[in-house]
Amino acid sequence: MTGLWFESPWLLLLALLGPLYWFLRKRWLEGERRRLRRFVRPALWKKVDVSPPPSRAVSRTLWSVGLLLCGIALSGPVWGLEEALVPSGGRNLVVALDVSASMACRDEVPTRLRRAVAELSRLRSELPDVRMSLVLFSDRARLAVPLTTDERFFVERLPGTPWAVSDLRLGTRLGSLVDVMAAALPERGLEARLGLLLSDGGFHDFSVQSSAQRARDAGLRLLTVGLGGDDPVPVPDRNGGPLTTAGGDTVRTALEDEQLKALAEQTDGFYTRLSDVDDLASLVNDMLSPLETAEEMPEEAAAPARRYQYFLGAALLCFLVGVVLERRRL
Repeated sequence: MTGLWFESPWLLLLALLGPLYWFLRKRWLEGERRRLRRFVRPALWKKVDVSPPPSRAVSRTLWSVGLLLCGIALSGPVWGLEEALVPSGGRNLVVALDVSASMACRDEVPTRLRRAVAELSRLRSELPDVRMSLVLFSDRARLAVPLTTDERFFVERLPGTPWAVSDLRLGTRLGSLVDVMAAALPERGLEARLGLLLSDGGFHDFSVQSSAQRARDAGLRLLTVGLGGDDPVPVPDRNGGPLTTAGGDTVRTALEDEQLKALAEQTDGFYTRLSDVDDLASLVNDMLSPLETAEEMPEEAAAPARRYQYFLGAALLCFLVGVVLERRRL
C-alpha cells in the first residue's frame, strides 16, 4: 500500500491539543489584560511603569503546531514503501490473517479473530527459528510485517478486532492475496515456501481456482485453517450489537470451509479446523519440511514506510524555536 494511513488513527485526537493550547493561551492573555485594565487605565500604563503581558503570538503558534505534529507522529503515519533487508534461506512462513467483520463472531472463544491471534502468538513463540511475515486481508490484502524472527514486532501487529485495521474495508475476497503472500517471501532457494491462511471462508469473489494456480506457479504450499462453527451466528458490528442488512435482517455467518479445502488440496497443502488441531506449531513445523540449509544472504524487499520521524522532528524544532522566542517575549 502506498497511500497515507495511520497505525493508530484514534491517536490523531491528540493533535487537537495544538489548537486547544493556542485557544487557552489566547484566553489567558485576554483575561490578564482585562484584569490589568480594572486597576490601571491603558493610557497610564507607561506612566506608572506597568507592562501588559506580551502576546507571544509567534512562540504560542509554534508550540501549538508542535503539539499538533506530535499527535500526528504518535498516530503512526505510514505511506509509500521502503527497502528492507530480509534474510533469504532458512525456514520461512508467510501468515495470512482474515480480518473481515465475520471474524468478530463469538462462536470461537472469545471471538474468531482473537482465537486466531492467540494461536499465532503461541506459534511465533514456539517456532523462534522460523522467519514469519504477516499479511492482513479482507476486501484486499496488504503486507503488515515483512519476514522477521522478532517475536515482539510480529505479535504487536496482530489486530484484536476487524475494526482495528482501518485501511481495509470489511468483506472477504481472495483477490491478490496469494500474490501478496508470495511476494513476502524471497525468491532464492528456500527450504520451503509455506503459507498459513487463517479464515472463516466465504470468499465473495470466487477466485479459488485462479488463486490456487498462482500459488502453484509461485511454488507456495498453503496450510489453510478454518475458524467458526457449522451453525450460523450473528455478525457483530463495531459497537457489539448485531450487524443488520438495509432491510433490518440480522447478518449471520458460519464457517464455509469448502474453498479453504480446495486451496489446500490444489497447492499440495493441508486443511484443518482450528478446533481440531491441538498443536498448530508441530503441524507447521512438519510442513516446512526442512531440507539442506541454504546459504544465508540478505534479500531486498519492500515494506510499508513509517514516517513518524518527519513529524516528530518538525515538532521538536517548533518547540526549540518556541522556547527561544518565548524568552524574547515574541
